[in-house]
Amino acid sequence: MNKKDVAKKIIKAVGSEKNINNAWHCMTRLRFDLKDVDQVDYKELESIPGVMGTKFQCDQLQVVLGTNVGEYYNETAKILGLDSAQASQPKEKKGLVAMFMDTVSGVFGPIVPAIAGAGMIKGLIAGLAALTLDNQESRSTLSIFPTNPLSIN
Repeated sequence: MNKKDVAKKIIKAVGSEKNINNAWHCMTRLRFDLKDVDQVDYKELESIPGVMGTKFQCDQLQVVLGTNVGEYYNETAKILGLDSAQASQPKEKKGLVAMFMDTVSGVFGPIVPAIAGAGMIKGLIAGLAALTLDNQESRSTLSIFPTNPLSIN
């Protein structure tokens, strides 16, 4: 069976062209964004020669085809009338928690090096104080070391 026939059977098994919003592929999988996931016939999909398996994850149907998925995708794109720019990068759907975490990491990401640097300086000062490698001049100038770090007043 040639690639075009396999592509036609895959499209039919996922609910026809009318059920497909978008299609793209990764290294081994042909991926579909579907309008109605209940129209997918998984038994028919997995019985198609060349299809190694199916998986529904992250709001997308993934049809495992192996490393020659690009050839199947080209035939599928011709049938669906997709251009390469449209299908190359799908819109990523994110949940509320993922969007919150992206915002938090975007806000605090730029200041992480400053926080890490300040922590290293504080650790160095604490280490010097513990080893009592300070002298009288540094106490009077910086006043960061206690007179006797082990004494309790």
